[in-house]
Amino acid sequence: MSSGSTTEIESAIFSGGEEVVESSNETKAHVHEFPEGGLRAWLVVFGCWCTSFASFGYVNSFGVYETYYLKTFLSGHSPSDVAWIGAIQSFAQFSAALVAGPLADRYGAMVIIWPFSLLLVVAMMLTSLCTELYQFILCQGIFIGISAGLIFTPAISIVGHYFHKRRPIAMAFATTGSPLGGIIYPVIMTNLLQKNSVGFAWGQRICGFLTLFLLAIASIAIRPTPLKRKGALVLPDAFKIPAFSLQVAALFMIILGLWTPYFYLADYGSLHGMSPGLASYLFALINAGSFLGRVFAGSVAKYLGQFNVITAACYASGLLMFCWLKITSTAGLIVLAVLFGATSGIIIGLMYTTISHTADHPSKIGTYIGMSTFLIGFGALGGTPITGALIDRYGGYSQGIIFSGAVLMTGAVLFTAARFAYSKDKLVV
Repeated sequence: MSSGSTTEIESAIFSGGEEVVESSNETKAHVHEFPEGGLRAWLVVFGCWCTSFASFGYVNSFGVYETYYLKTFLSGHSPSDVAWIGAIQSFAQFSAALVAGPLADRYGAMVIIWPFSLLLVVAMMLTSLCTELYQFILCQGIFIGISAGLIFTPAISIVGHYFHKRRPIAMAFATTGSPLGGIIYPVIMTNLLQKNSVGFAWGQRICGFLTLFLLAIASIAIRPTPLKRKGALVLPDAFKIPAFSLQVAALFMIILGLWTPYFYLADYGSLHGMSPGLASYLFALINAGSFLGRVFAGSVAKYLGQFNVITAACYASGLLMFCWLKITSTAGLIVLAVLFGATSGIIIGLMYTTISHTADHPSKIGTYIGMSTFLIGFGALGGTPITGALIDRYGGYSQGIIFSGAVLMTGAVLFTAARFAYSKDKLVV
């Protein structure tokens, strides 16, 4: 099957106990019919939405924590030092996918989702007790990051077992939990941090109880198909597929610069005259834009082509990053937050479906997502600390913004190459 061909696997019977057995030369696979809907399929999407809210949604909220830490517990540390908490958290979340995806393909998603949902809640509770940098790195950076990655990757891969033609809209909607979480968690923390009777510790614990509630729902709603595969834990031959390897390279560059506004826009707003309260809501506005972007992406990808939509969003994100250099007014920053949230939301909302479409069988989707997400995670690890170091070195934001814009545009060019590697002849792809 070519990298752009995906339909041989659509025509058979969706039956129980299916396995994929890999030999050294070829894959002997039972073909698989995608339900493309139904109560069970949409409950899986909802369950994945809950994991998205509780994992990526919380990780995307780090900006409000960073601003608070710099004023309180970690006031003696530089922004670059504190940014390592969020960078390690993002990297741990992405890198955990290397294990989570293949294990979900081989043994089923719930074997991973159940125990690590519990660990995520425990790690959030432990974070409420932290006061030192190393403690935040351990609890919020490593434990929360790993747990978040281990629950989300299996969940999103199961969505791919239920949908093919409607996969872009199903996966995009499943990931809308992330921006909503990125709105709700910061709003909770921003309001509770201002109340002396509650403060940081109980604000964080309330977030933990919300996470527990959502993951309990996910554990009930997500029901994997019997489809499993045998063979190697990882599938390095995937990198011989140009559409896959170019996407990984593109998304690495994109993630290297994509989180900069999520981490630094509030501090930038405060520096340019925004009130601290209003500046903290820029995180919520970015995530509100991200929600709209993901809904838009899922709705139009069928008509415009998922590769076309995500490629355009990559270029738009790069252009908006460069526009940031000239924006200093409160109104301008609010508009920037919503627009950049929308374009970045399109990228995150569609990246899993474009990657999964390069897999030649749905039983490999988790492994493909896991391998790619692991490598992309190195971009998350390095991006915001590099930006923070540039801010420290030059005493301003311009150099960090230019760096982020440049890597985003590089990623857009690479994604253009991936789009044509996937299909050279089709206009809508």
